[in-house]
Amino acid sequence: MKGNSIKNSVWCEREGEFPRYFKTDGQLHFDQTEIDGYKVGSLSFSKEDYERLVYTETINTVGKRQLTIGLIIRGNDVDEINYKVAFYNEADSCIDVCCHNVASEVTPHFKRICVTYPIPADNCYVRVGWEFKGIVTGVTFFHPSLILID
Repeated sequence: MKGNSIKNSVWCEREGEFPRYFKTDGQLHFDQTEIDGYKVGSLSFSKEDYERLVYTETINTVGKRQLTIGLIIRGNDVDEINYKVAFYNEADSCIDVCCHNVASEVTPHFKRICVTYPIPADNCYVRVGWEFKGIVTGVTFFHPSLILID
């Protein structure tokens, strides 16, 4: 994806059990399966639970007005999938956190699901992640992206 600010969005480099620049709480499985050159991640909960995928790098947003965060995803019986963005100012203080549940958009067929957020005027950088809550019969996803918009 042109302009993607996420490093290693193909998840090919690995550190331990996770792709480089990403961390989880340990339940997410990163498959050897590839789709269009991107490795996939998958998750399934047999009861209500919680997991997260966190991008460990900060993303500079100085001079940008909006950002769009996304994944290519498919799933069944998913209670909650939140796209989360935390905004930080020059003093490294969190000035806002935006969260959007996209579970209602997830279908059994792969599609890119994106959310766009305005960037606060005094923002310098963001941290991003995705969280999975409740019942997740099955979800598979790949190609995380963050696009900055002037």
